[in-house]
Amino acid sequence: MAGKRTGMTEHHGRKLLFLIIGLTVLLAGVLILGTLSDRQPDVKETHDQPTSSFLLDRRVYNGKTYVERTGITSVLLMGVDRTDLSPVQTGYRSGGQADFLLLIVIDSSQRKVSMLHINRDTMVDIVTLGILGKKVGTRSAQICLSHAYGANQLENGQYTMEAVSNLLEGIELKQFYSMNMSAMPTLNDVLGGVTVTMPGDYPELDPSYVKGAKITLNGQQAYDFVHGRMNVGNTTNSDRMLRQRAYMDGAQEVLMKKLTSGDTDFINRLYDELGDSLTTNITRGQMISEAVKAAKYSIQPVAQLEGDFSMGMDGHVEFHADQSKIVDWVLATYFREEK
Repeated sequence: MAGKRTGMTEHHGRKLLFLIIGLTVLLAGVLILGTLSDRQPDVKETHDQPTSSFLLDRRVYNGKTYVERTGITSVLLMGVDRTDLSPVQTGYRSGGQADFLLLIVIDSSQRKVSMLHINRDTMVDIVTLGILGKKVGTRSAQICLSHAYGANQLENGQYTMEAVSNLLEGIELKQFYSMNMSAMPTLNDVLGGVTVTMPGDYPELDPSYVKGAKITLNGQQAYDFVHGRMNVGNTTNSDRMLRQRAYMDGAQEVLMKKLTSGDTDFINRLYDELGDSLTTNITRGQMISEAVKAAKYSIQPVAQLEGDFSMGMDGHVEFHADQSKIVDWVLATYFREEK
């Protein structure tokens, strides 16, 4: 596995974004009082203003001067592997791992949406806490481990945003949305089952899971499909990321039909079923505003950073992102060249 490279991947981002925005809006409770047509027109738009490790508004890179864009909102989506769903955590290292990380960047000035799917094995500096909850420093570790630290799920999310910021040249993130991966069976069943196109062969899960086959998954099958890794496929997280995308691509068709049908009973049922599995620091008004805008913008292909895999001293897989490619993505997404 050492030395294997993964490149920038492209996907039909519009389908994926509709699913993500739709789920986020629904699960945040934005639509509990009505349907999509009940959006509030007087919501004031708010945006994260990106601040970076570049420190200044202008940055000279490879002989070119770049200026930070305004009118940008970043939302980090997380799928968390945490078996204990109690809102009260025991200790400061029990927040679970962020196995799924997707950064959505909504750029109002360019009317576009960019997305970055981050490998959970990506090595980055993360904050570490002592047994009493005080910061004791940082260490290089898989980015998924950043979510384990904190007194509660809001702090877990905050530390994961900080880790992603460390990865992306210090770009500041303020908004996140997380769902416990154990809620996948419930989500899948409330949707009425999801049909996916298999991106590979997965006989470990089911003999019928062959590449190209269209399979309708029930609740537990959906969880195993998006969550399984150690004994599934080639056992890498990159392979699991392909399955996660395949599931989202299949779910979007079901979800969009629900969203456009005016089925408010579905909306309430979904929110009620998944409420305890969700954590966010995004307000209702913010999410309405961003969802309305994003649905009208051009959607860029989902990006994945290039880099190398290796085996760590502890026996766990590590992904080392190419720093130059990180800078390229950050500059293209958060900056503009000054002529």
